[in-house]
Amino acid sequence: MLTHHRAPLWGRISIVAALAVVAGCSSEPTASTSPSVPITTSAAPATTATYAERQQAVISVANGDGLAAAAGAVWVKTDDGRVVRVDPRTNRVTGETKVDTTSDENEYCQGIGADRASVWACATGDDGIGVVQLDPATRRIVRRVAVDKVFDQLAMPFTSRGLWVLTANGSSAGVVDPTTGRFTSYPLGVRCLQLTAQGDRVVATSATEGKVVALDATSGAVVANASLPAPRLAVAAGDGFWIDTGDGLTRLSRELAVPSVYGNLSAGSNGDLIATADAIWLRSADGTITKLDPGTGEVVERITPEQPLTAGSLLIAFGSIWTTSSDEGTLTRLRLAG
Repeated sequence: MLTHHRAPLWGRISIVAALAVVAGCSSEPTASTSPSVPITTSAAPATTATYAERQQAVISVANGDGLAAAAGAVWVKTDDGRVVRVDPRTNRVTGETKVDTTSDENEYCQGIGADRASVWACATGDDGIGVVQLDPATRRIVRRVAVDKVFDQLAMPFTSRGLWVLTANGSSAGVVDPTTGRFTSYPLGVRCLQLTAQGDRVVATSATEGKVVALDATSGAVVANASLPAPRLAVAAGDGFWIDTGDGLTRLSRELAVPSVYGNLSAGSNGDLIATADAIWLRSADGTITKLDPGTGEVVERITPEQPLTAGSLLIAFGSIWTTSSDEGTLTRLRLAG
């Protein structure tokens, strides 16, 4: 079994080391946060639960990491280069497709996403890192688009224009037209690692340069930027964005102003951050799952594994919480509260 890896193709060792230093810092606000910003230094949950209390199934998926939902199924991108289909009706693996074809298995890349018609996954070949479009009905590859994608971009978001990816060592963001496969790229001005998108905004984060950049999704023009400590994973919710930073989970407005920071919440380099219609969900590196209400800012609940887990991703779909744990080779399904 492969050892789980989430370091980018460029500067893997230095990035991981830098994130480890950040994670070891105090959770108190730093000078990067204005004194006028309301800081949540304690994020005590309204309710707590354990994995055992919520567990619906544990499914064996070797080296599983990224998650997506499409066409009535859960899809897992694995560290050993596969996209695996899981049927939520039976909690069983019902097929897989090999998408990474490079001869060096250590170069298999991260990243998965889905639109209404297709599943998309990062795919490394001997000619470089691209993305593949899968037909969810047949699991066959419809097309491969060579985009020079960033190795460790985990979420691959969509706007009305198509699939967004980071390219050129993270210094550009580009969009793949899902109908034609045409790829259009725009410069960011900094080297970024993660992306999120919603409506007419695409937001990229640079943990190494401490920058957040917002693009107009139609024109590709940079419309806003901000400086934050080690911004990593990001999600769009409501009229703003939530970003995992060195100071903790940070809420940003559409203009990238900072209204609040949760100093003791962090996904780190081995966790995940996602948004649903009514909640922000954070998976910590040890598997602890925290739910926040984006309207009130309240930490609604926290679900803790009996034993710490290794790196993995998070998905809310089919009435359940799903989380991978790569080194354990598991996909765990948990019941939602209520």
